[in-house]
Amino acid sequence: MLRKILISIPMVFCILMGSLAFLSPDIIGGILGVSAENSGGRGTISGDFGAMFFTGAGAAALALFQEKSNLLWVSISLLGLTLLGRLFEITSTGIGETTMQPIVIEAILVIMLLTALKLSKEET
Repeated sequence: MLRKILISIPMVFCILMGSLAFLSPDIIGGILGVSAENSGGRGTISGDFGAMFFTGAGAAALALFQEKSNLLWVSISLLGLTLLGRLFEITSTGIGETTMQPIVIEAILVIMLLTALKLSKEET
């Protein structure tokens, strides 16, 4: 049961963020600090962020509903590389007022997915 909860929360988060990227690029751009002031920016937000979040959600859903726990590595990799990129950026620009919230959220989601993966391995 805990494993399912640990997969469901990141999956729902990714579905919500992917939906925002497709339906309201201005809103997600504001949340993530990315410009949606022109069609190129909105297209990038919808395409890149939408793809990232929906791929992570899809992989988590397959892991959850079809018991394919190795697919959690897809979600872990996407969120983990995003987290790594944010941490890398801190080294060159420092910590701003909006820097820490996404880092904390992504770190928690990665930890949840890694824990779910570990629990999946223990159950088999």
